[in-house]
Amino acid sequence: MVKVSAAQAVRTKTEKLRQRIDELDLEGNVSDLSIDGYTVIRDAAPLSFFEELRESILNISRRIEGFRRFPTNLLNEGVVFERSVQLERLNTLYEFLLGPNFIVSQVSASVKRTTPKPFAIHADMNGYEQPFPGHSVIATSIFCCDDFTEDAGATRFVPGSHHLRRHPVDGEGESEAIAVNAPTGSIILWDGAMWHGNCPRTLAGERVVLHLTCNRQNVRPIESYRGID
Repeated sequence: MVKVSAAQAVRTKTEKLRQRIDELDLEGNVSDLSIDGYTVIRDAAPLSFFEELRESILNISRRIEGFRRFPTNLLNEGVVFERSVQLERLNTLYEFLLGPNFIVSQVSASVKRTTPKPFAIHADMNGYEQPFPGHSVIATSIFCCDDFTEDAGATRFVPGSHHLRRHPVDGEGESEAIAVNAPTGSIILWDGAMWHGNCPRTLAGERVVLHLTCNRQNVRPIESYRGID
């Protein structure tokens, strides 16, 4: 029996990850995540997938209208949601951020309608001491079921803010935040330490997105999916 040291095992996993990054042409996304803290995966899945996802989210939102603002625990709501956690390019980037044994923490959605108010700049690191850990522990992606533009209420980011390893205070980042433009069929992924919010929506209609949050394996997930095969 050949014994493999922990260091050798880590090197093997790292080499396999690097190979997948190259094969899937994700080097630009890896660079974006490292430098800016977020990236856009374009043409992340067939448009038919995003159309089905959008309709499913709207149906669920109508069903729970008045119960809660953001539908959660969506992995139990159908095959289209199960497919959302199995996309190879996205999962490769999650592994780059969170390690090879990352776990699904929450699958939720939001439907944004016309609103004059932006969502304040913040980081997704509630419960963590500051400075945050020096490595990524949480990462979130949003599936763009509609075009993301500033007037459509797109997410806005403060590039490079994940390097600060702390929360913004007293309105920090509001003037530096920039809206991300992404067409329907894209997925936007960011480090949990990233400062972000969203823009007011001035357009009519609805902006529908799926939110997928993943953690390192040693971080307690928000939702429990123990009953799912």
